[in-house]
Amino acid sequence: MTDVGRLLGRGRDAEIFDLGGGRVLRRAMDGRSLAAEAAVMAHAHAAGVPVPAVHDVTAAGEIVMDRVDGRTLGEELLVGAVSMDAAMRTLVDLHDAVHAVPAPPDLPRRTLDGDRLLHLDLHVLNVISGDDGPVLIDWAMARAGPPEADLAMTWILHSSVAAAEAGHVEEKEFVHLRRALSKSLLALVDVSAVATVLPEVSAWRCADPSVSAAEADRVRALCATFPAIPT
Repeated sequence: MTDVGRLLGRGRDAEIFDLGGGRVLRRAMDGRSLAAEAAVMAHAHAAGVPVPAVHDVTAAGEIVMDRVDGRTLGEELLVGAVSMDAAMRTLVDLHDAVHAVPAPPDLPRRTLDGDRLLHLDLHVLNVISGDDGPVLIDWAMARAGPPEADLAMTWILHSSVAAAEAGHVEEKEFVHLRRALSKSLLALVDVSAVATVLPEVSAWRCADPSVSAAEADRVRALCATFPAIPT
């Protein structure tokens, strides 16, 4: 493994370390190679998507990339630095930028046909408000497919996560936030298109090993009543 500086952050399955000189190292906590993630990030960056530039992939499969400083879009929401509608507009604009890019020919797909690049983890904690605008991080779930599948996953992610799973938010406050996020997002997307792929996308989410049984139950219940706003 590469010798690294201090730990800057830890997500669901990866850690970010400071390398100095405006660069960081992303390392999978389970030791797997992130070379495929680096390749899709480089593909998106070359197409103009706001993604940290990739500089190298180490022999251990760690990604050396640009450091992006700033609060996440979720943190911006919680401190009132951005409105709910503006945050959801940012997410939809990022979706548009990603989906304008053809997927690399070797990028795997799930169970829906389509040739567009999909992020499939596009939520307010994976967008950093950098000095030059929003930057989209964490491309581990990227696949090829139809744009509406990516939008469906974003709705699921914002509508089904509990406060205890999101961290640092009181349940009462988080329920209000979840409802507002869902309402703002649905006002900006083609709800009928999302509805056509939602059963398939919800199955992807429920099959994710990081998803708890309780969250999977919420996903199924929410999708059964779509487009109702989550309670």
